[in-house]
Amino acid sequence: MLLTTAAAQGSGPGERRIAHPLGDAYLLQPERCNPSCPLLIVSHSRGMSASESMTRPHLQRMFERFTRAGFAVLVSNDAGARSWGQPASLMYLSQIRERAIRKFLFNGNTYTFGYSMGGLPATLSAFRRVFPVMGVVLLDARVNLLDAWQGSDPGRRHEIAEAYGVPVSGALPFGADPYHDYHAPEYHALPVFVAGSPDDRTVVFAQNGEALFLRSSTPDSQLLRLKGPHLGGSHFDDEVTSSMVTFLERLEQNGARTQPPFEAVRAAPNVRR
Repeated sequence: MLLTTAAAQGSGPGERRIAHPLGDAYLLQPERCNPSCPLLIVSHSRGMSASESMTRPHLQRMFERFTRAGFAVLVSNDAGARSWGQPASLMYLSQIRERAIRKFLFNGNTYTFGYSMGGLPATLSAFRRVFPVMGVVLLDARVNLLDAWQGSDPGRRHEIAEAYGVPVSGALPFGADPYHDYHAPEYHALPVFVAGSPDDRTVVFAQNGEALFLRSSTPDSQLLRLKGPHLGGSHFDDEVTSSMVTFLERLEQNGARTQPPFEAVRAAPNVRR
């Protein structure tokens, strides 16, 4: 059991800052845990930070809806504004999660939520078994790193090369791309909620979230088609958030798995073939 004692470490509602050298994270707690709460870790879009996320009204409304549903929300800094799911961001997520679950009555179930670039660390945390993940929520999310690497924006390629420490003219390291590097059936068994728009010209839905959803082998997964541009205002409205909450609540009610239905990648080659 992963329950923590509230007497010494606190279990009340409110916002707690989780300090880290690579950027502070923020833990938002429900008013009460009955008797314990699951954790939802939120990974941000390109150019954002955890502290900026805490100032955005549309994100605050989403976070509040999650906490009202009984989920503790950990707003991650992802080790930087342009980390692209690099190993440092996964290490960061592991460390802040360990610190966060000591501050409330944790029921052992962790979910991840990534929007835009945040889809990479949110999905890789599960696929690479950084910690057990019971389900992933994706909004306009990047899960196809090769698509960004080979895209028309040279800025993205330079950022990714810097994040992973590879030459711009080289290849991506194996294991960095959720869509292209993880094909075994156990990865397809992970429940995913995918929301996105065919109108998105920044992160092409058909090559990212939708493509990942189409590989899903579990009836727990869900696809929600939206309208409008990348991270459009309607993508954060109450209807979309309520659909996410319903997905998470269903996994909790069905008895979210104490171990994820997939295994860690072993002895992966250094470069994609």
